[in-house]
Amino acid sequence: MNDIPWWVWVIIAVVVLALIALAVFAAMRQSRARAAAQRREKANALRQQAEDTRLEASQREAEAARARADAEQAKVEAERREREAREHQDHAQRTRSEVDEQLAKADRLDPDGRHDTRLADDASDRQGPRDTAEPNRGRDVDETVEVTETYDVRRDDVEGDTPRDDGRHQR
Repeated sequence: MNDIPWWVWVIIAVVVLALIALAVFAAMRQSRARAAAQRREKANALRQQAEDTRLEASQREAEAARARADAEQAKVEAERREREAREHQDHAQRTRSEVDEQLAKADRLDPDGRHDTRLADDASDRQGPRDTAEPNRGRDVDETVEVTETYDVRRDDVEGDTPRDDGRHQR
């Protein structure tokens, strides 16, 4: 082995070192490529997760908007019903006042002098019958009150002067 000149040994050493450096460089490059691929996969996973979260947030916003719209619609409906109830109550009170006025007029026109007893009877009738043997005594059985848009109150002989046996007007 002493026959080989020293400069050949230097060339062989340089070639071996170059091969080793080349192997290390290739390994590092492959390692970087694998790391980049892993980072790319992780970034894609994060993007997908962000997209899913964005879609979920959009869905929740839409549900919240629907809930607000439903609540607003329910509020409007409740206000409408409250207004209708007030209108029905007002109409019923006006009708009751008209009936009371007609009864007062009838009592004034009554030749038997029966004044204001009908109003007292009507007030007590609203509380219930006094006599269980005659549950309709003191009540106007021809009176019809329909609780809708219209109220129908019939008093056929309010202004008439045909007395019954008990002193009341015939209806």
